[in-house]
Amino acid sequence: MRNIVKTVVVLGATAAALAPASAAPAASRATVTAPLGTYGFGRAGVIGEAGVAAGVWRSFAVRPGFAGDDLSVTYQRRTTAYAAEKQVYTAAFNTVADAQGECLAVGAAGVARKVWVSFRCQTGFVPSYTLYVR
Repeated sequence: MRNIVKTVVVLGATAAALAPASAAPAASRATVTAPLGTYGFGRAGVIGEAGVAAGVWRSFAVRPGFAGDDLSVTYQRRTTAYAAEKQVYTAAFNTVADAQGECLAVGAAGVARKVWVSFRCQTGFVPSYTLYVR
């Protein structure tokens, strides 16, 4: 009887110790919905649609605010870079007051929230900036 009790206790302790370790990889792949940031009026929708089209998040929501539009996105957390660089969107100089600033803000917010692992903003024709992510 004592051996059975000891065996049950040992098996229970082993299962409890292993359960968090086996759940950790599944949790890292879990879908997350979180705010990405606040962007100029009308820009959050453009960025949200571009992110869905690029495949970096599944869906988005825009909420109008006082300082601009708040963008929330639903995505899977990334701990490793995409195999190939993805073009998310271009902030055109004639639609954004500070195209470089917006590109840097979106890129940094994505890294901070683990939407992507790294980013770069590339200038194109005139002062437009394209966001690429890995």
